[in-house]
Amino acid sequence: MNQVDESGLAHIHQAAKKGYFSSVEKFLKASNDQLEFETQDDLHDTPLLVAVRTGMQNIDTINIIIEFGGNLEATNSQNHGVVEICCMEGHTDLLQYFDDLNRKEWSIWSRLLKFCSSELDDEAESAGRAISTLTHKVNNEVSPKWKNLLDNNGIGIFVKVIKSNIGEEAKAEILKCLINILEVTEVMEQVVNVGGVEALIKHLKSTSNTVLRLTCVCLRVLCSNKSYTELIANQGAIQSLISVTVRNNESRVLVEVVNTLGTLCADSEVRQDMFSSVQDSMQSLCHILEDCMDSDLLLALCHCLARITTHHEVNQNNFVACGGSHYLIMLTDIKNREIQLAAVDTIHMVVENNSFTQARLMEDGVVGPLINLLNKSKSQVVQEKTAGALWALAGESPEERRKMASTMGVNLLIDFLGSLSRLLHLIGCEGIGVLAQGAHNEKDAIARTSGVHPLVRLLKSEEEYLVLSAVRSLRHLCLGVGYLPHTHNQNTVSQARGVKLLVALMTLSSDDMIQVEAALTLASVALGNQSVMREIWQAGQHLEFNYTRILAHLHSENQAVRLLAGSALAAFAYNNMTEQQLIAAEGGVRFSCFLDFLQSEEEYFRCNAAFQIVVMARIIPDEEQAMASAAGIKIIVDILNTSQSLAIQALAADCIARLAHTRAGVPEAIVAIGCVERLCALMYSEQAQVRGSAAIALAYLSFNHTAERQLLNK
Repeated sequence: MNQVDESGLAHIHQAAKKGYFSSVEKFLKASNDQLEFETQDDLHDTPLLVAVRTGMQNIDTINIIIEFGGNLEATNSQNHGVVEICCMEGHTDLLQYFDDLNRKEWSIWSRLLKFCSSELDDEAESAGRAISTLTHKVNNEVSPKWKNLLDNNGIGIFVKVIKSNIGEEAKAEILKCLINILEVTEVMEQVVNVGGVEALIKHLKSTSNTVLRLTCVCLRVLCSNKSYTELIANQGAIQSLISVTVRNNESRVLVEVVNTLGTLCADSEVRQDMFSSVQDSMQSLCHILEDCMDSDLLLALCHCLARITTHHEVNQNNFVACGGSHYLIMLTDIKNREIQLAAVDTIHMVVENNSFTQARLMEDGVVGPLINLLNKSKSQVVQEKTAGALWALAGESPEERRKMASTMGVNLLIDFLGSLSRLLHLIGCEGIGVLAQGAHNEKDAIARTSGVHPLVRLLKSEEEYLVLSAVRSLRHLCLGVGYLPHTHNQNTVSQARGVKLLVALMTLSSDDMIQVEAALTLASVALGNQSVMREIWQAGQHLEFNYTRILAHLHSENQAVRLLAGSALAAFAYNNMTEQQLIAAEGGVRFSCFLDFLQSEEEYFRCNAAFQIVVMARIIPDEEQAMASAAGIKIIVDILNTSQSLAIQALAADCIARLAHTRAGVPEAIVAIGCVERLCALMYSEQAQVRGSAAIALAYLSFNHTAERQLLNK
């Protein structure tokens, strides 16, 4: 039986090789020395090793040899055992079988990892490939075999291999192994502890595209743990990644590089600063964007740029300075919806809270494509992202917001109010609100398109920010510049049960700001409208509406709440002696409540408080009516003459317009201190809101003969 053929194989070896398991069993029963009898060739394989070379198709033979006590630790002349042969021959399924045997005295993992650290490229590569297959994710879940690797110092061995001079193909396989299990917290910790971060960053200089790509994936997975992101950035990862974008033009590599760069810079001003400090960093990304035709790379670039520019003025400005906005605008018009939306997101981030980039992108024509996209799609996601970007483009300027709302159109804004999206609700509310603060005919247009009812429905929202926005928009719809009431909208609010909801918000809300905002809007809905005022008091019988509640807010610790409480009382008291008497009867107001505002450095506070004391001068017991009125009028006119803020100029002119048709003596006092000339000058203001407020103020003042003569002389 021990005779061998010319290739050095005995009968048992031939039987084991060909899978003749019955013959193998007979040989083993016949003689014990057959079990470990080696081939007489250069390899010196045992029958078990011979059988293993043919893989799972020979599993019956392998099992018989093992049952007879075949040595699983046996190695041949190359120091290859069953584990090493499985790796070299690619029999990963057989390796899995051996692992499933769960023999306490023998495990594949220690030999696998030892083989992985071989100095020979083909051995290390085959071991890495086998481990990668064994630890492959199933249903996107990390394989439990990560524990086997951790228990056998697998992570330390992997990092050692990555640091070694082994071939790039072998390193690529090891990186795949790491990627499979790197999401596990214990594995991440071990990688960091054994110097894996430094090793990975050094490999960003690799000439192998596969190694570069896999290295980026590893770094990005590590960045998912925020405690390691700073470490990675501090070891120079951002600069190294940018260097790759300059020297490499392979799309698959750049996708991973750009994604990793974006992940590193996300939600961190410090790391965004690191990015901006690297010379030509933004230019390198814009250069890729300029020439890119690959959809995956375009998507990655948009996501990366959005993260780099979010709330970071320098990066926002640099992006625009590098000409990136032109290419972003082009992406909003391509057929790939995912890239379209990513480009819209990036536009949003580039312009958010940045008047410079807002102006530049609007000059580049971004509004048209975004409006087209908004009008073409009824998808909620598309509308949310596109409307959000457009609203961010408008910035905080009321004038720009009004222009943007006008461009969107009243019908679309009202459609937003009827959607299921809270973001669209907010944009719809704010858009309707800024339009309503404009010309009187805008209120008419909103009334014609039934804009009041959806706003009233939003008063029931669980989101306080939406309730506040709806409350403010209803106020602007019901009351215009110069306290000119819009009776139709006031009545519509009443018919839609809005008065009852506002009373409920004022009396039952747990938020002080909502209470005073609701009070001010109630006063606006009722101003000049006795039927609504009666409804408020009727509703108040059940909900305990009274002025005491508002008066209490004059002593709030919140400055904004105090100011709004004063505005609400002034609006209720405006040209209404009955309500003034009721306010006085419930405790009235004290001049001291307004002193902080009247002496404030903030023009907005001074102007509002001055208007309030003029309106309520009759019911302020601790100051003479004439003195309070004169002081208030002088403050408003002084602000009108000296303020450089367009918003404050509009407010002061509005206050003059309101006061110009109150009680006798007030218009005369306004005219006497030279207000007409300043109002005439404001008719040439660059802002429509300022011009409109000044024009309305002059119209009311023209009923005064002195003011009329001054106007005629102009």
